[in-house]
Amino acid sequence: LEEAERKRIEDLKEKERQRVTKELELWKNQQKDADKYKSIQKEGELHQEIWQLKERKNEKMNKTRIPNEGTSKTRLKPTKGHGACSMFSQNLKEEQLPAPRSAATIQVNFTPRVFPTALRESRLAEEEEWLHKQAEARRTVNADLSELEDLKEEEKNPDWLKDKG
Repeated sequence: LEEAERKRIEDLKEKERQRVTKELELWKNQQKDADKYKSIQKEGELHQEIWQLKERKNEKMNKTRIPNEGTSKTRLKPTKGHGACSMFSQNLKEEQLPAPRSAATIQVNFTPRVFPTALRESRLAEEEEWLHKQAEARRTVNADLSELEDLKEEEKNPDWLKDKG
C-alpha cells in the first residue's frame, strides 16, 4: 500500500514537472516572438526615417522661386505620393498637443470622528449611548461648576474640606 501511494505521488510530481516545463517553453517562445516583432518594428522605423529623409530632399529640390510683383515667395511644387504633406501634417499634430499638466498637491480631508475605530467597524447604538452619557456628565459638571463659583478658593480644596469634616 505504501509503495502504491509513493508511486501515485511520484506520478503527480512528474505530471506537474512536465506541465511547468511546457509552460516555460511556451513563455520562452512568446519572448522570442516579441523580440522578433520589436526588431521588425525597429527596421520599419528605420525604413520610414530613410523614406522621410528622401522626401525632404525631394521637397528641397522641388522648391522654386516665383516672382510676384517685385517680391519673391517660396512655394512648394506639389509632389505625388502620400508623403507630400507629411512634414506639414506632423507639424500640425505637434501644435495640437495640449500643454503638460501643472503639478499640484491634493488635500485629503477625513470626516471627523469621536471614536478611533473606522465607521465600517463601529457599533452605532453603543456609540450613541456613550455620547449621550458623556453629554449628560458634562452638563452635570457644568452645573456643579456654577455652584462652586460662589465658594472661596480654600473651600474648593478637597483636603481642607476633609479636615473640616
